Amino acid sequence: MEKVVVTGYGVVTCLGNTPDKLFNNLVDGVSGISQIKRFDIEKFSVNFAGEIKEFDHTPYFSDRDAKRTSRNIQYMVHAAEQALAKSGLAKDSIDPKRAGVIVGSGMGGMEIFQNSSADLFMKGPRRVSPFFVPMAISNMGAGEVSIRLGWMGPNWSIVSACATGNHSIISAADQIRLGRADIMVAGGSEEAVCEIGVAGFNSMKALSTRVDNPQAASRPFDKDRDGFVMGEGSGALILESESHAKKRGANILAYLDGYGTSGDAYHMSAPREDGAGVVAAIQSACDDAKINATDIDYINCHGTSTPLGDVAECGAIAKALGGKTDKVVVNSSKSMIGHPLGAASAIEAVIAVKSLEEQKVHKTLNLDNQDEKIILNCAKESMDLPITYAMSNSFGFGGHNSAVIFKKA
Repeated sequence: MEKVVVTGYGVVTCLGNTPDKLFNNLVDGVSGISQIKRFDIEKFSVNFAGEIKEFDHTPYFSDRDAKRTSRNIQYMVHAAEQALAKSGLAKDSIDPKRAGVIVGSGMGGMEIFQNSSADLFMKGPRRVSPFFVPMAISNMGAGEVSIRLGWMGPNWSIVSACATGNHSIISAADQIRLGRADIMVAGGSEEAVCEIGVAGFNSMKALSTRVDNPQAASRPFDKDRDGFVMGEGSGALILESESHAKKRGANILAYLDGYGTSGDAYHMSAPREDGAGVVAAIQSACDDAKINATDIDYINCHGTSTPLGDVAECGAIAKALGGKTDKVVVNSSKSMIGHPLGAASAIEAVIAVKSLEEQKVHKTLNLDNQDEKIILNCAKESMDLPITYAMSNSFGFGGHNSAVIFKKA
């Protein structure tokens, strides 16, 4: 099968809308979590998030078109176009039938659903926008990217909650390995920082309630963590077959060497305490990459900052490593960007590739007192680190587990 390489990447996040700005802020320990400005927070007991406050739609959308597309779609197009520019691919040199797009969203146009429902019940059915459906459905990010690029190859959208980004990357890589495409855009996007999104997750008791100090609220691996912080944004990778990339003289950023998936078959939102599903995904990824788990140098953890999730994930990693936890360094980007749901693993995949390029690992913010149940080497400070293999984990409600392994180019 064809080897899969990464030749481009792009992001939209609360810490910056380029991979360089995002990564530099992460290394510097800058938090993007703050009080929400997008809507009136007076009645909300949780009033903070990793909200994107600096986003300019005009490079890719006119004001008129922006009113007809959700933020979810706009974020995805921005990340994909940025990734394409990084790759150095010339649009007119690409066989459109050999280029495809697989990107997803956990929630789709959630704010559009919210606002259109309000229009329906308060103003009547005639006031629902004719653009409601194409703005709201989860697959439209993939559709819009393919339309703009003119790529006619494999094209669909995956929805697997917070594992959406990883599953999209895995599915896109499969198309290249199987010889069905030479180039793929892969990733995820989310716009869930809106009234219904925050209220819904808060009603589940899933969110941190540290309203007195929002920037200290997301604290993965710390014994005082009390829930995750909502985030939003997008991440995209350009994946290519190695032969296609080398033929055109591309700058290969990393190899996507292996990936694994599994299901917990356990609970709609809680992780398995024994971590069996996560262990299976990690072992599958290592088998696919033809390495041992102990060959991994760095893991960007799912690390949501929930009481159950962090312990379950870290325990599973320790099991997969056979208890040999000294070498690998782990961190959580969500300590500074919150949890962007379906976009999370796409953004974190970009961070993993940047870590390989820079040979550097960013700190986990707010890790003041590591939970004694977590025996991994958690990065409390940013550090230079020789990295050959970097893994990124992501898990979604419903028991969807995923792990991807990148190798230094």
